[in-house]
Amino acid sequence: MTKDDSITQKVKDMYKKYPYPSPSTDISQTNELLNLLRIFELESEIKLENKSIFDAGSGSGHRITNVAQYFKKSTFLGIDISEKSLSIANKLKKLKKLQNIEFKKYNIMNGVKTLGKFDVVLCMGVLHHLSNPEKGLQMLSKTLKDDGIIFLYLYGKLGGHKRMLNKEIISILLDKEKSNYDFGIKLVRDLDLNKFDYGWNINFSNKKEEDALIVDSLLHANEFLYDCKDIDNLFKKSNLYGYAIFGITAGTEGYLFDASITNDKKLPILQTNIAEKLKTKRSLSCYESLNLKDRLRIIDLIYEPNGYTVIGLTRNAYEKLSNKRIKRNFIKIK
Repeated sequence: MTKDDSITQKVKDMYKKYPYPSPSTDISQTNELLNLLRIFELESEIKLENKSIFDAGSGSGHRITNVAQYFKKSTFLGIDISEKSLSIANKLKKLKKLQNIEFKKYNIMNGVKTLGKFDVVLCMGVLHHLSNPEKGLQMLSKTLKDDGIIFLYLYGKLGGHKRMLNKEIISILLDKEKSNYDFGIKLVRDLDLNKFDYGWNINFSNKKEEDALIVDSLLHANEFLYDCKDIDNLFKKSNLYGYAIFGITAGTEGYLFDASITNDKKLPILQTNIAEKLKTKRSLSCYESLNLKDRLRIIDLIYEPNGYTVIGLTRNAYEKLSNKRIKRNFIKIK
């Protein structure tokens, strides 16, 4: 078994016992992905109805079935490596009486030729768990149509530092029992580390849902964390025209991302605002003279994101895009 296969198997075994975000079909509070896509629609005037949408790493399907329920005229394909997670996803599909979504067991690291081409690809909180995220993004970009768009959610390195320290504490205490998730959960609770002050899903209605979140955040078999420099390197190895950071999470708050000083906020949603942080004319003047990548790094260091929502675009998609905020924060690769 190769190293990649070994990591895939560990992740698969983990989600078999602890499907994420929930082993239950009764979970609420899973509209984060739908809200993100609706914001994108409002800002960009690109409609997501009548689109083909591919969700790479659907997990238990809670988020993507909500999206499929809303965009009834679009077609959806959701894949995952976990049979247990997919069984829950298919139960949700049946409960919601959805006819526009299909789930299948699939590992994108083995190639994507049989999947087809899509208008939109979603990979939210998944790429950073792959054995080779660069290869994963390359594979995903091959599934895009000529004017396709990809959405990623990646863990943040700066805001995730404390979580990584806690994760290391548990890992050392587990010693040779690192795959003993039941015991790991007990250690997390013993040390009162189950305080989730970061990320998307901090809501849970029962112990099983909290257990799934503990495992995903503090006992996960494999993960990579990113800052803006790492994101740039990740996309440089892709086949895409370029990318833009669409939003960040910092603590439990979510922000639309904008590196400009003249913040033309159009929606009643939190947005990064460098003028509120630097404040003086001198510091703002220095900031204004920077190139976009250096501006991104300043925002990185000030906000310390624990997660990034990133949009990758083909050239045709970029040329069609009307969203001014994305365009002024867009970094071209090719």
